[in-house]
Amino acid sequence: MTAILLEQNKVSIFEEIQEHPAWKGRLSGLTAEKLLRGRKVPYLYLLRAGEFESENEIDYYVTFIAPDLSIHHQPFVITNTAQGWHYEQGGNGGPYTKASIEDVLHLIMHCHKDACAPLKSFA
Repeated sequence: MTAILLEQNKVSIFEEIQEHPAWKGRLSGLTAEKLLRGRKVPYLYLLRAGEFESENEIDYYVTFIAPDLSIHHQPFVITNTAQGWHYEQGGNGGPYTKASIEDVLHLIMHCHKDACAPLKSFA
């Protein structure tokens, strides 16, 4: 019974992304750049909504500061299947059943996991 309750309370990958400290919602690329501009922290990032959404597939952007301090907008797609969730961004990752978005963002941004720093506020 406990396993069934835990499964029912499990947060979907889509909900997890929207609850992430770096989530900024539907934000334009220009506004995302303005939030990061002038900061000198490579791999400081924010997550924002893309343009496509269906029941099992949503696209997103991770906007981040590259090591040369330029700003990049990396699109990626999350697909949820019976086997787990997958991401697609030039290549594929997954299926993941226990990994969080935090566990794969460094793969999407092509950096070391400990280099990623979420932009937690608009300030």
